Amino acid sequence: MPLPLSIVVLCALGCLGYACSSMSRVTPAPAPDILPVTEYIVRAFRQFPLVALSEMHGNAESQALFTAVIRDPEFQELVADIVVEFGNGRYQDVVDRYLAGDNVSAQELSRVWRDTTQISGIFTLPMYEEMLGAVRNVNLTLAPARRIRVWLGDPPIDWEAVTSPADEDMNDWRDAFFARIVEDRVREKGRRALLFIGGAHISRTVIFPNSLIHLLDARRPGETLVVSVLDMGSVTPQVAARLRQWPQGVATSVRGTWLGRLDAEDIGFRFSRSTVEQDIDAVALLSHTPLTYAPPPPIDANSEYGAELERRRRLAAATGPFRGGEIRFGANQAELLPEAQKPLEAVLGELGRDPGLDLLVKAFSDGGEREAGVLSARRAAVVINWFVERGVNARRLTPLGCGSVRPLTFGESDEERRPNRRAELVRRTSSAGCEPPW
Repeated sequence: MPLPLSIVVLCALGCLGYACSSMSRVTPAPAPDILPVTEYIVRAFRQFPLVALSEMHGNAESQALFTAVIRDPEFQELVADIVVEFGNGRYQDVVDRYLAGDNVSAQELSRVWRDTTQISGIFTLPMYEEMLGAVRNVNLTLAPARRIRVWLGDPPIDWEAVTSPADEDMNDWRDAFFARIVEDRVREKGRRALLFIGGAHISRTVIFPNSLIHLLDARRPGETLVVSVLDMGSVTPQVAARLRQWPQGVATSVRGTWLGRLDAEDIGFRFSRSTVEQDIDAVALLSHTPLTYAPPPPIDANSEYGAELERRRRLAAATGPFRGGEIRFGANQAELLPEAQKPLEAVLGELGRDPGLDLLVKAFSDGGEREAGVLSARRAAVVINWFVERGVNARRLTPLGCGSVRPLTFGESDEERRPNRRAELVRRTSSAGCEPPW
């Protein structure tokens, strides 16, 4: 039976922090304590400067939760900033003017969500414009000094400058840019922020390294509370049956609870490899039924934007040989694996098509390999020799050994780590390197 709210309110925030993780080792796993979800999120800002809320792309319930949180008077008192995934940082000035109440044309404003690094078109759904509109409406009721600022967390890509799959399309650095915004614009100024981004970016044991939460936890340990929205369509039937005993529209800490001790995959987190409480701090149950999602809206392929979006998709499909981890090496070896031949030939074709293309050849090692820096440098040299032997001028190729920084995947097995033993090739620019330019 679920606990009455009158009882659980007394201790609902008692286990928000990391200290509660040790309780699960010495006590039976109790039922979670729950609060109405908006109240839970807002109260969390009394303890944490950053609350990361998972956005379910295209999901109406997520939109409603976002709107409820920003309309809460206590939220408006405590929190000055929101950082979102669905906006291109190149247009920060546009969204600033819009949220201040200025007249901004629909065409200019649409660049914010149309021109992100993401090519699915999902951010063109009306819900994203509506969420910005909701913040604008709140701001119009507040004194200028108290208005909420929305920071656009997607990298400032200029799609007009992306003409080749070798161009750095910034998709690789999405989490790094978001983290930099949080650091520079929020925490260095002593401010609080709601972070609104897809759940895989804030799952601590997600198989993708260098995700947002990894960067935030490394820079400012203990400052970020992760609240993930549950989808009843993704949890196991046994878990769903227990969750339906809760009210709808609630949130709870998972520390030291039966829910926290589950495998993360039991609640639909298929990219995480741990228990729930190792992966996140709290969950939000918005509905007893599966969440509702809108697919990316249809876009007229004959329209100017439709044609441009298709161009971006073609470029993205062609980036695999360059930055998709397809050029690989054997463990503790600098020799190319046979599977590397096809992507190398694709890169060779692009070098032939574009005589002005000069490449930075970045090679990487797996963290478990010996002398990672030396080995990665040898791998970069091997790739360059492959191209030179096929007629490419060596002056068009610059080697860079990156050691074991920025692995593509986490994992214990050799198969899981294998993609990290790779070479990546990008157009040579002043900012291109092993690490993000931010």
